[in-house]
Amino acid sequence: MFTTVRPNLETILTDLNKFINIDRDREKYTNHFEQIKINIFFHLRQMKPFGSLFNGYQLGGSYGDNLKVTLPNEFDLVFHIRFPESKLIDVIEDYDIPGNVHLSFTRVMAKIRKEKQHEITYNCLLKWLDANDRLIVDRLQSYFQSCFAKVLEDLNWEARLHNEYTRLRYHREGPAHTIKVIGKNMQYSVDFVPGILLDQFQSITPTHVGQWEAIPKPIKSARRDYTSFRTSYYSAEKAMLQNCNNLKNCLRMMKKFRDAHQNMSNMKSYFIKTLFLLKVHEQGGNKLYWNKPLSTIILDMFKSMEVSLKTKKLPFFWDQRLNMYDQLTNSNLSEMLGCVVSCRMTLEKAQQGLTPAIQRRVYEIFLLRV
Repeated sequence: MFTTVRPNLETILTDLNKFINIDRDREKYTNHFEQIKINIFFHLRQMKPFGSLFNGYQLGGSYGDNLKVTLPNEFDLVFHIRFPESKLIDVIEDYDIPGNVHLSFTRVMAKIRKEKQHEITYNCLLKWLDANDRLIVDRLQSYFQSCFAKVLEDLNWEARLHNEYTRLRYHREGPAHTIKVIGKNMQYSVDFVPGILLDQFQSITPTHVGQWEAIPKPIKSARRDYTSFRTSYYSAEKAMLQNCNNLKNCLRMMKKFRDAHQNMSNMKSYFIKTLFLLKVHEQGGNKLYWNKPLSTIILDMFKSMEVSLKTKKLPFFWDQRLNMYDQLTNSNLSEMLGCVVSCRMTLEKAQQGLTPAIQRRVYEIFLLRV
């Protein structure tokens, strides 16, 4: 791969882009995942009130955005919860936690109190709401946990697909109900993340976002009866990143860079995605920027990441009061900054002129093994 010097940085990056592809394994994993997903949801929907609250799902995360750069062994799936009379839910901004909201069910409860078809949901909400009729995160999540546990117990913690038995394991991690799937020739996990479906008019952001979700993301050191949900605008984000030519190629390569360097492990995929959302916004909807050469955009994004690490600030796109680096230490940020600066300098040298040594170093930026 490295015996011949490439004519320029652009051709090297184009060559590298071919290696950032999981199509070879995609079908095998997705077919298996589809069967597991269908089976799990079939059983979940038999439970009450889960069945009446369930409102479909969407594949989220890197796989849903078609940005996965490693073996497809992790799936993020947001299952939508639509409460009866959901338009009557009052969304209250959490001024203590930027990007979060409280959900008040006062008007919902008044409306469904005597409605026979909502009796089970009403009685459950009586247990899930606090004294101010706000939905309590932990109580809702405990209910979902009991649902997943019951389903897996009924399945004897295994699934039979194509005459082969697959073991299933469950744990909670963050807002997700994670099922680990252990088969004969594959192993992967599925994060089932609940998202309370809400409408545009209930959003706290002035930007038009369409339907959005309130995610029961745990808050460290919070009381068990806390009621603060993280806002999620996955559909709006997906729309922003569409039809932008080289954007997804560059985003995948930035994630591949992260994966190739152990000291970049704290750079979460959503952090990288946020840098691109901010760049799209900076361009003011002008998608011509993403027609530029791969090398130009990659260098720009390395510089953007470098600035964010130097300033120790990466604002949540939908509420810029929230610094997404807040949970990282100065040491974490400094370690990543050093790596980004070094790689950015290598790319700039490669853009000025190539030698066999520089060419190899460029490959090493993005590949685990060279």
